[in-house]
Amino acid sequence: MTDKHTLSIFDQDLKAISDEIVNLANRVNEELEQAIEALISADPTLATAVIDSDRRVDDLQYRVNAHTTRTLARQQAMADDLRAILAAARIAPHLERIGDYAKNTAKRSQRLGAPIDAEVAAQFRWMGTRIGAMLRRVTKAYSRHDAEQANVAWSDDAELDAVYAKLFEHLLARMREDSTYVTDGTQLLFIAKGLERAGDHVTDIAEEVYLMVTGKPLQGPRPKVDETGAGTMPE
Repeated sequence: MTDKHTLSIFDQDLKAISDEIVNLANRVNEELEQAIEALISADPTLATAVIDSDRRVDDLQYRVNAHTTRTLARQQAMADDLRAILAAARIAPHLERIGDYAKNTAKRSQRLGAPIDAEVAAQFRWMGTRIGAMLRRVTKAYSRHDAEQANVAWSDDAELDAVYAKLFEHLLARMREDSTYVTDGTQLLFIAKGLERAGDHVTDIAEEVYLMVTGKPLQGPRPKVDETGAGTMPE
């Protein structure tokens, strides 16, 4: 009876940890969507809401870390379960960092002297949409223990890198042509770089999911584009 009771508690812990990771991922995704909207619509009130909501992301990460530590301390996990616990502990910081990039996007949007133009807005919206789709894919792969989808998510940001590279060059060119654009352009460069790094964190999560499911690391170099930005740009 004791062994069955212990196993039941352990299963409950594993389920709770998984739910906490999914909850954290969903919270981060929502924060990122709102940060991009605040940037594009020049909405300082929404930006402030994003900045304030980041405390919730920090709290959720702390909860995951505390839960995984408690579970490891009181249970003797088998290999598969141990990988699941350790994966959650490693995934949570990546999600927290994505939340930080969303918060920084919101903060920098408040420092802009003028709303961004339609061309730049379209590129930022595309990047935000792509990161959101990548994060939803990898979250689903995590919750379903789907190694194939984790592999897809792992290679999903090559086009994101291409768009970032072209946006980077576009902003630099604008700054060279118009010295009055330098201040806003610098803020936008930091935002763009943060979004590109957020995509990298999603691929890092995909690696953790794949390892959790298969017990093996993903092999081979992750697809990347060169700095010329070869790839598809949003219209």
